[in-house]
Amino acid sequence: MKTKILFLLCVMVVLGSVTVQAQTPTEGEKSVKTKPDFLPEAGNFGIGADASPLFNYIGNMFNNTVGNTLNLTNPVIYGKYFLTDMNAIRVVVGLNNSTTKEMKYARDDAAWFADPLSNKEVVDSKRTNINDYLASVAMQYFVGKSKLRGFYGYQILGGKASSKSMYKYGNPMSSLNPTPSAAYPYTPSGSRLLETINYSNLYVGLGGIAGFEYYIVPRLCVGGEASINFLYTRSKQIYTKSEEMNGTNVANVEKAISPGGNQFSVETVSFSPGHIQNLGFYVMFHF
Repeated sequence: MKTKILFLLCVMVVLGSVTVQAQTPTEGEKSVKTKPDFLPEAGNFGIGADASPLFNYIGNMFNNTVGNTLNLTNPVIYGKYFLTDMNAIRVVVGLNNSTTKEMKYARDDAAWFADPLSNKEVVDSKRTNINDYLASVAMQYFVGKSKLRGFYGYQILGGKASSKSMYKYGNPMSSLNPTPSAAYPYTPSGSRLLETINYSNLYVGLGGIAGFEYYIVPRLCVGGEASINFLYTRSKQIYTKSEEMNGTNVANVEKAISPGGNQFSVETVSFSPGHIQNLGFYVMFHF
């Protein structure tokens, strides 16, 4: 009886040790399971944003720049899809849409005609709209499998940039007051500006890209990119609209300032519309 019990205890000890060994990973398995999965893989998506304003803000802090502000008014969005572990399609969209309104005082002509000693004033205004858009589609090829790795590739890009200013006046133009007081100057022909097209450009391009990415934590990286591009720019006609007296009537007149044109150029293009620079920084999260 004692022999049977001793035998059963030995069997239980052996089975227990085998089970523990089966559940305990080897050193190789430990290294595989506990190694941080820093890099994205085939099928992963990435989304990010331009980090240049943040880096500029931090740099100005160390330089003791007066009036340092964090400018986030021109958003630049990054998107990415990994075709393989080392190859991805990247899309970037940049926007710069803004409206600026300027107001100035001018003499109130009606009050002045009634009383030359009057100090009454009216308000003239100038509103300027800027509408800039930039989009790029690129193919990226990555080099290296560490936290810090490089990439190269090519891109196609296109964009639109335009700006228009519109004027409003407190003193109306009429046959009784053909040259009313205004805060903004008259044109050489004696007309008063109502609208000006400051610029209107369309462009497309093709170029090469190169840069780096550093993964701070798994799937989260900061990166920098430089590019050189062949660009074709088409400038549309620039013109003004103004008002002037035609006999006893007020007439609106359009006048062409520039017929526009075409341009071929080789440039480095950042993803902040309206600005040219060598390197654009970004932060991107992958999932």
